[in-house]
Amino acid sequence: MERRKILLGSGAALTTALAGCTGSGGGDDEPDDDTESNTDDEPENDSKDTEDNSKDTENTDDSDSEKSDGTDDETSDADIPGFDGSKLSLKSDSVTVASIERTDGTVEVVATSDVTDLEKLYAELGTLADAHKSAIVDLEAFADAIESIDWVVDHEKKKVVSFSVKTEWLVSYKNGDLSAEEFLTKVKSTAE
Repeated sequence: MERRKILLGSGAALTTALAGCTGSGGGDDEPDDDTESNTDDEPENDSKDTEDNSKDTENTDDSDSEKSDGTDDETSDADIPGFDGSKLSLKSDSVTVASIERTDGTVEVVATSDVTDLEKLYAELGTLADAHKSAIVDLEAFADAIESIDWVVDHEKKKVVSFSVKTEWLVSYKNGDLSAEEFLTKVKSTAE
């Protein structure tokens, strides 16, 4: 009987001691899973999380603004003087501008198309002259900085055709010295 009292007392004492350890005591033991600890690593992780979140936000903001201008994610026309890439769209359901980038004196346009037959594709490009005319908002600034606009038209990530639009043709067309048909003929002569 004495032995049972000792065992029960020991069990009760052990339970009480353990309950005190898992509570909100001020000991040096590791924190409970429900509480957060502040270690030297966590502020660094918090700042990384904040940086990652801000990068995600920046990327989301950039892609949203690019998508809102009628082109896809990769469009970057901010450094092209006198040019508004959101206005460079053909009146075609088959050809869509995917990206616009500047490399020195050249604007590089990548477009996607459902059409792979060149004759049908050229018919879809009938509004090419007007599309460029609309996109050039300051002809003088554009002509001073850019020599040509080089297009690549892809179908399922394979090149269908590439061609160049020379700035001098755009100037002639905008001034009325070149018709849309003549403009397209010149463009077709550069096709590869």
